[in-house]
Amino acid sequence: MLQFDDVLKHILGEFGKYQKVMCVLIGLISIPGAYFSLIPVFLAASTKSWCKVPDAAEVSAQICLANFTDNCVEMVKNLTIPSEHTNVGCGTELSFDQCHRYNITYKEIIYSIGNGKTSHANYTKIKCDHGWEYDTSQYKSTVPQEFDLVCDHEFLNAMATSFYMVGLLIGSFVYGYILDRIGRKKGFLIAVAGMAVFGLITAFSTGFWMFAIFRLLSGMNSYGAYLAAFVFTTEITGPSKRTIAGMVFMMYFGVGYMMFALYGYLIREWRTLQLVTSVPTILFLSYWWLIPESPRWLIAVGRKEEAEKIIRKCGRVNNVPVPDDISGDCWNPMKMGETKKMDKIKHNEAKGTMLDLFRLPNMRKKTLILIYSWFVNTLVYYGLAFNTSNLGGSDYFNCFLAGAVEIPAYALGLFIMGTKRMGRRWSMFYTMVIGGITCVAATFVPPCGATLWIGITLATISKFSVTCSFAMVYVFTAELFPTPLRSTGVGLCSMCARIGGILAPQLLLMSKIWAKLPAVVFGVACILAGILILPLPETRGKKLPETLEEGERFGKKPNKGPDVYGKQVKSKRTLLFLWRRSSKTEYFCQVSFVSPLFAIG
Repeated sequence: MLQFDDVLKHILGEFGKYQKVMCVLIGLISIPGAYFSLIPVFLAASTKSWCKVPDAAEVSAQICLANFTDNCVEMVKNLTIPSEHTNVGCGTELSFDQCHRYNITYKEIIYSIGNGKTSHANYTKIKCDHGWEYDTSQYKSTVPQEFDLVCDHEFLNAMATSFYMVGLLIGSFVYGYILDRIGRKKGFLIAVAGMAVFGLITAFSTGFWMFAIFRLLSGMNSYGAYLAAFVFTTEITGPSKRTIAGMVFMMYFGVGYMMFALYGYLIREWRTLQLVTSVPTILFLSYWWLIPESPRWLIAVGRKEEAEKIIRKCGRVNNVPVPDDISGDCWNPMKMGETKKMDKIKHNEAKGTMLDLFRLPNMRKKTLILIYSWFVNTLVYYGLAFNTSNLGGSDYFNCFLAGAVEIPAYALGLFIMGTKRMGRRWSMFYTMVIGGITCVAATFVPPCGATLWIGITLATISKFSVTCSFAMVYVFTAELFPTPLRSTGVGLCSMCARIGGILAPQLLLMSKIWAKLPAVVFGVACILAGILILPLPETRGKKLPETLEEGERFGKKPNKGPDVYGKQVKSKRTLLFLWRRSSKTEYFCQVSFVSPLFAIG
């Protein structure tokens, strides 16, 4: 059996010129991927709104003609819209009611103006019955403005973002399967085509539900392309270089984050912004001729001849000789006397399914911990990202700053994950715990006076730490799962993580119940996830598990119970025990498996 890690270590080089070029090319997909994920920051931005009042234009013109005031519109609002003082953290400010207006007629308004009256607080209030008007001083048009997602329909604004996250969930499941069945390259191209088509259609939505559905489809394909690109990057690099390749891949997302802030600043109409951020994905269809299939995947599914062609091409670009007998016994880690029975087992393993991640105890433990870690990272990351406008100041600067924070976060993750003292496990632990503590602490700091910058600093540290952790969990997960199930495993974790993404915008709405509730939930969940990472094995510099057998043994403590795969059975009693245990496990997976989150028996 040809082992691709051995080829990388002893022949091609773990990160030669060919691998670097391929990683740069395929990593570019993260830039439009950032646009697709973060576009609700501007498309779904909440703006000031108030009830549309009948004859408001005529009243305004009458006021101006009479020279009562220079600010005609503002005076009409004072006369027709209820207002109240609201707490903004450090004091109060006067704000207009978004959902009600005074039940007043045109003649009554003119009469009040003629008598010097500036308020109608004694009038009854009614719900907005003629639609709304919006403040367009910052955003010329947004989705909430166009589809009136305010008052009783305000929850739909957050639901549209959740729909996109549902698309990511579906994409995690669907593309995890597709990539393992038809290959990384074909799956990538299918996803890119979907991003382009559905992204463009979204810009021409004629109603909210059309917008939400096509955002869902955009999310599904966006994550499929991202997953394919990341898995490909991980699989063509050697063990000692996977951290560098994986973290540099993540930095493209940070670059896209910052570029998106610039697009948002220059383009204030949501349809134009949607078009401009979707069109560039069409260019990635040219990758049919530019990138190869993953040799590691080709070897895993038995297509060794195609893998050898790519290996030889890589050797020519890297300027290293590739032996003629590359498939010979010198690269075979198994003994030459391997039996036909073992060949059959390995052939079946190459066709493993998601159930195999829960069939064996050690694999099941690792999978469940990783699922929770992904869930929390996604929940907190998107919760903080969608909340940048509440930091005060310019939305565009806040968005740019949030993107700029990601670059040093990825760089720090790259450094600490590669150190002997920290490695993957402790790096994940520290970043998640620090991120959780600072997230909770920031929300209890008064946002005013000298303490304002303390709160901003804590919030920035939290965003920095969670970003670092979010990047590292991709690398850590890809290294823990065996090759036949790597895409399926990463896809499963992402699928469950998207539940966090779906809940993030909804949880932010809960701040109306208690302003500190979202941050407290984010922080506590993050701390718990960091603690749960500690039982996982360290993967720094380790050889990737190539089979289910290696995946089960990886990180398993020796001399603790019988090994389902390994050592020779020395007694009929032990053989009977293993048979019963294996049968029960298989039976449980077949009849009791409903969701990965519950397959713990």
